[in-house]
Amino acid sequence: MTNQDKKMNVYKANFMLQQKVGSGPIDERVIAQSQKALDENDVDFTPMGLDFLTKLEKAISQASDNSVDMKIRKSALTTPVMELKANASIFGYPLIGNLANIMLSFLESITEIDSDALQIVGAHHKTLHAIVVKKMKGDGGAHGEIFTSELKGACARYFSRRSKS
Repeated sequence: MTNQDKKMNVYKANFMLQQKVGSGPIDERVIAQSQKALDENDVDFTPMGLDFLTKLEKAISQASDNSVDMKIRKSALTTPVMELKANASIFGYPLIGNLANIMLSFLESITEIDSDALQIVGAHHKTLHAIVVKKMKGDGGAHGEIFTSELKGACARYFSRRSKS
C-alpha cells in the first residue's frame, strides 16, 4: 500500500480558541518579558517537587491493588510524573524533567503494573527525591548522565524480559 492508497482523515480546526486570544504574531517585548521571568525565576522548587513525589509515592503504594482498575492505577502513577516533567525544567531542574520524560514513556508503554514495573517506578521516585532534597539543579553532570542511563537501561531490561516470556 502506497501513501496515496491510504485514506487521510482531515479534521477541521476549531477556531474558538483563536477567537478568544486573537491571531497574528506575538509582540517581541511580551516574549522577552516572559523569557526574562523564566530566567530570573528564584522560586524554590523543593516544596512543589516534594508534593509531587508524595503523590507518586502514594500511587506506588496503591498500584499493586488489583481490585482497582488498571487505567486508574496507571493514571495515578502518571499524573505526578507528568507534573514533575512539566514543572522541573521551569524551576532549574532539567535532569528531573528528563528522567520524568523517560518514566512517562515507560508508564505509557506498559500493559500491566507488575512488581518489576513498580520496582522501576520506586527506584525512579527515590532518585528524584534525592535530586530534589539535595537541590541538584541543572543537568546533574556526570551523575545526571548515570541516572539517565540507568533508568533507560532498567526500562529496556524490563521490556526485553517481557518480550522473551
